[in-house]
This record gives sequence, C-alpha cells and structure tokens, in this order.
Amino acid sequence: MKDNLFEMLLNLFEKSLTQLQKSHKSVDTESAEHINDEDILHAEDQALFIRSAQQKSTRIFTYEEQMKLTKASYQFLMRMKLWNIIDIDAFETILNQLQYSESRIVTLQETKWTIRNVLATDLDDEQLTFLEWMLYRTEDELSIH
Repeated sequence: MKDNLFEMLLNLFEKSLTQLQKSHKSVDTESAEHINDEDILHAEDQALFIRSAQQKSTRIFTYEEQMKLTKASYQFLMRMKLWNIIDIDAFETILNQLQYSESRIVTLQETKWTIRNVLATDLDDEQLTFLEWMLYRTEDELSIH
C-alpha cells in the first residue's frame, strides 16, 4: 500500500511538473512575440523613472551614489543644477550614466565629459560653446571679465 501510494504521488508530481513546464514555455513564447524593437533599450537608457521631480524637491543621494562620486564631482554636479544649466531630467540621466560607469570612483573629469555628452545632443553650436566654456574654464584658468 505504501509503495502504491508513493507511486501515485510521484506520478501526480511528474504530471503537474510537466504541465507547469508546458505552461511556462507557452507564456515565454507569447511574451517573446510581443517584444518590439522599441521596447529594447540600450544599457545606458535603462532607468526607472516613476515621475519627474518637482522643482522644489531635493535629490537625496544613496550611499552607493555618494561612494561612487568624488567630492569635487558631486559639488560640480550640484552647482550645475543650482545654476539651471542642467534640468532635473538631465541630472538624473547624468547621474545614472555615472553610476553605471566602469570606474570605481568617478572623477571630476569624467563627470564633465558625461555632462557634455548628455547635453550636447539638444544644444546648438552657440549653446554648446557656452557649455564647454562653463565646463572647462577653470582648467584653463581663464578669468571672467
């Protein structure tokens, strides 16, 4: 009796397992058919935005974000945001790219390069020149007259 009961339970388990595997395969094929090229994002573009931040909101950095940025790069990012050179959405994009950087610690130079690359796509030549001047004026020790 015990062997018979054990065999019945084993058969029931095998049947339910095969049904479960078949249902997972069918769900996987259906979901693979519904994926569009627009749904596939590049690694840099994969970010979760719940909603844009409000103008009065304050961005709180996580511990990982704090450890990734140097003090100079953090201060530079905040200064660019304070001067309204970087808007809230661009700020989040820049921060995400810096967090996914291969560098263990993000330097000021890498921060400036990322800011330029993110903002350069939306700027005309005159605005891009001003941005580059803002980013690199302290390195060249140019004085403001």
